[in-house]
Amino acid sequence: MQRIKQLWQGRAPREQLLLAIAGVALLLVVLIYGVVKPYRAYTKELENEITQQVNLVVKMERQRDRGPQIEQQATLLRQRMQEIRQHLVPGGTPALAASQLQDRLQNLARGSGLDVLTTVSLRDEPAGEFRKTTVQMTLRGGLPELGRFVSAVEYGDWRLAVSSLEVRGTYNVRVAGLQQAGVTKPNPLTVTLEVSGIMQGDTRRN
Repeated sequence: MQRIKQLWQGRAPREQLLLAIAGVALLLVVLIYGVVKPYRAYTKELENEITQQVNLVVKMERQRDRGPQIEQQATLLRQRMQEIRQHLVPGGTPALAASQLQDRLQNLARGSGLDVLTTVSLRDEPAGEFRKTTVQMTLRGGLPELGRFVSAVEYGDWRLAVSSLEVRGTYNVRVAGLQQAGVTKPNPLTVTLEVSGIMQGDTRRN
């Protein structure tokens, strides 16, 4: 220490001033790069971490606040789905659903005044998450009776649709004789149609 003091006193005042300035500059460099910048980097990282935590808390609070609303919407959707299922073709299997649809269509046809000639269940096919069953029928009767039947099918409790319809005229000797005698009675029509409906499936899943 005495040696450093002697060296300092041996310098000219101008040299002492320059050395002092250089020492202060070196001290500032050490202070800036050794203390200030690391501290700023640490505080910046801490600030970012705090911001992320605040954003996470805000997000969690929003999700918590929306929880009852989402649950209410899910409950309404489940209720709506159950209501829709009530209008689909009942039956947990394709065979049961096809049988239920056949019985339904036969009753509607006879109730409309049509004669049921044939009823055939066609192959079921996928329809989204459900399956669609189709029944082909051959009926005989007049045009008004056919109109009542189609209306009962498409506007009834079950959501059914007539996917194809073919109408053929039928010559009947008895009806022709009545027409010649002046009695107005049209010849009956032979109708082949396909009726499709979505199956309920296994209602226990929901």
